[in-house]
Amino acid sequence: MAKEKHVEGEADHYIKTLIGAVLGYAADGLDMFLLSFILVFIIKDFGLTTAEAGNLTLATTIGMWIGSYIFGLLADKYGRTKILSFSIILFAVATFLMYFVDNYTVLLVLRFIIGLGIGGEFGIGMAIVTETWAPDMRARATSWVALLGWQGGVLLAAVIPAIIVPMFGWRAVFLVGLVPALIAIYVRMHLKEPILWQRKKQRQQELIAKKENGTITEKEQKEYYYLAGMPLKKLFTTKRITATTIGLTVMCLVQNFGYYAIFSWMPTILSQKYGYSLAQTSGWMVISIAGMVLGIILFGILADKIGRKKTFALWYIGGTIYCVIYFFFFTSQASLLWGSFLLGFTVNGMMGGYGAVIAENYPSEARSTAENIIFGTGRGLSGFGPAIIGYLATGGSLIGAMSLVFVIYPIALIFMWFTVPETKGIEID
Repeated sequence: MAKEKHVEGEADHYIKTLIGAVLGYAADGLDMFLLSFILVFIIKDFGLTTAEAGNLTLATTIGMWIGSYIFGLLADKYGRTKILSFSIILFAVATFLMYFVDNYTVLLVLRFIIGLGIGGEFGIGMAIVTETWAPDMRARATSWVALLGWQGGVLLAAVIPAIIVPMFGWRAVFLVGLVPALIAIYVRMHLKEPILWQRKKQRQQELIAKKENGTITEKEQKEYYYLAGMPLKKLFTTKRITATTIGLTVMCLVQNFGYYAIFSWMPTILSQKYGYSLAQTSGWMVISIAGMVLGIILFGILADKIGRKKTFALWYIGGTIYCVIYFFFFTSQASLLWGSFLLGFTVNGMMGGYGAVIAENYPSEARSTAENIIFGTGRGLSGFGPAIIGYLATGGSLIGAMSLVFVIYPIALIFMWFTVPETKGIEID
């Protein structure tokens, strides 16, 4: 790629695209994890079993799965910023409406709609950032989105219930759902389409005009059909690309399965088994997030310095070892509390790398589709994680069921190492 393709990445636009992606991803984290911190109250008020409670998270993640497909395709066809704005508004309004819910079925439906909107945001925001930032900063840029965005949203999800619930009850927590609508307004007002996407759309229009007036060459005809084809097909154009798509999907599945299983259920486990108050549970999450912050920062730096594959391998090995230690040997309130720092470091440090490594394997005309379908499929399938933990824990121990999480990270390591090429520093088109 010629250097001028990053003219759009001047300092001002770097900052604007980063802010837009960060705010969108923060809204994702906030809306997703508000449920975790008030789940204990919903279980009580609605008289839910652990399996039914797990299905609330499952409904959200199924919605995210479907939404990632829909909005990824729309973003490649109609533009990143307008589709990003719509997806944010969708889950903002659905979150607000949860204030009025009075039965379990409506609760499930709203969580599904929230998932639809959340599912669209990740890949679109990451596409905007990766198509703007220079190659030697790409992994750090996507890490900052994961760090400042998702973790910031999760941190707010931990703090807001502790403040609002004692004064106004658990329903009032969902009134903050309208705040992300302001983020959507910011995105539409301050972000323009990445220049890479604009050039591909302009080229497509040129080829359409040539085809209509009969001046298109045979070579241009092939280019036209390629650009006009379904973005999804570009994830499977060759055996190598197909293997990479499968490998990246497995990586995203393992990442999200472990993350959602742990952080959806741990607040409830700490409350029910170890007697944590809501404030103490929030403290556990804050310490976990502090570990995630350090893990994500270091991951982005190392991925740009030593490469994507070596960095992912370090985190997979570390996550396997530490999950064994945490769930089998930490059994007191204090050890579970302070040990959560390294749990956050190992389990979620990798979040900084997926946006970059997915973007680097696919062209601009299919980048949002690739980001959303690969990460969305992994995240959608991982929605069964909390439900599986809930079913395994029925009549048994939640903490015992959680200890099974450590077996999944070696699987991701094997798929990553043998199917995903090293893409450090490559130019994208």
